[in-house]
Amino acid sequence: MLDFASPVWGKLQGPYGFSDRIPALIQHIMHDYFSDEKEELYWELLYHQNTIYPCTYAAFPYLVEIARKTESPAILLDIFITCGIFEASSKNAPLVDVPAEFLRYQPPLLDQETIREINREYRHAILSLTAKTESILHLARTGEHDADKRYILAADAAFRGDKDIANMLLTFSAGDEYVTVCPTCDQSIYIWPDENEDVLYGYEEDPVFHEKANRLSIITKRPDTTNDSGLQRLYQNALAIEDKTLLAHLPYLAGELNCCSCDTPIHVWTGLFS
Repeated sequence: MLDFASPVWGKLQGPYGFSDRIPALIQHIMHDYFSDEKEELYWELLYHQNTIYPCTYAAFPYLVEIARKTESPAILLDIFITCGIFEASSKNAPLVDVPAEFLRYQPPLLDQETIREINREYRHAILSLTAKTESILHLARTGEHDADKRYILAADAAFRGDKDIANMLLTFSAGDEYVTVCPTCDQSIYIWPDENEDVLYGYEEDPVFHEKANRLSIITKRPDTTNDSGLQRLYQNALAIEDKTLLAHLPYLAGELNCCSCDTPIHVWTGLFS
């Protein structure tokens, strides 16, 4: 990991310039995790406006080290979810040497080998955190708060490289609305649960603003019978974590309906990523 005293911190870009303050904030949350400093570090400096920065890559291994050493389930869970959100926003392939976040700034202030080393530490930290997945799933299954479950599944998907799935879960985090798109005419179809939240229907207009929007039935399909490995893995993890809402929705998200504009059959799952 990048030493706290390294001058490299002063050359790592963040949302407000360079990252000299980040080592002090990391050291603070090592001793007082749930503090205002954590909120500043995470949501102002490392992840700002849905974007990560070069400084995020250098700080990430320290967060994983805190997770690895902590005896607090709450801290472990918080870091797992937070780091999953960070990784979901990265557009890089798993084996890329120089992340795109470092290439935004020209001319580069760091040499290529330093960037590669920071990235190697970042990838190693992700592997260490991924090794905690089964423990995280157990914590979520036995915990009291269902609200975190979708974020845990999103983090797991991001760490596995299924970033489209991770971002879909984060985008539709409440599970009360999805949007799929017709591949033929680009018509958006709004997917909403009925009053009991067990059955999903498609609507040609957002039913929040159009109460009389035409309702479309979805032909369901078992997620574990699809050819999509990411969907199958999400289904298995939703079972393991006992995410009842998502389990009720997945057969519809794996299903089909006809476009209200051009009558083309739409695979709901595929259209969610359009």
